[in-house]
Amino acid sequence: YQRRVHGEETEGCFPGDNVQIRVKGIDDDEIHTGFVLCNMKQPIVVCSLFTAQVLLLECKNIVTAGFTCILHLHALSEECVFSQLLCTLDKKTGSILQKNPPFVKGGEPVLMRISTSQAIALEPFKVFSKLGRFMLRDEGKTIGVGVITKAIVE
Repeated sequence: YQRRVHGEETEGCFPGDNVQIRVKGIDDDEIHTGFVLCNMKQPIVVCSLFTAQVLLLECKNIVTAGFTCILHLHALSEECVFSQLLCTLDKKTGSILQKNPPFVKGGEPVLMRISTSQAIALEPFKVFSKLGRFMLRDEGKTIGVGVITKAIVE
């Protein structure tokens, strides 16, 4: 493979460097936004369903299971669906306030299951924070921020 940092071939790189890697046998058109390079001995989790702790910010309406929005995770933007609202949480203690709520409002922290139409590369926040935090956007506005608590591999 070949490594380039800021356009020049190099043997190593440092945090913050813009790195381009070319791997023999893989064309540029085979690599897409959201792909993650990882160690073959410790592959990254790839799934389309995960559990997350989400803080909903200002939303127009109440949010129920089945709500769709855009998930922004590392370099990836993917449409997602709130599959199941598991429980609402206390802001200060993190304790469960209500199990299986029928809806949630803006400003409420909630534990939920989120699904995507295709499998994406992610990790629980406690395993690797950079691949475990995300933003939720709808109609050009940020409606929530969250961390992945569990990847559900089918």
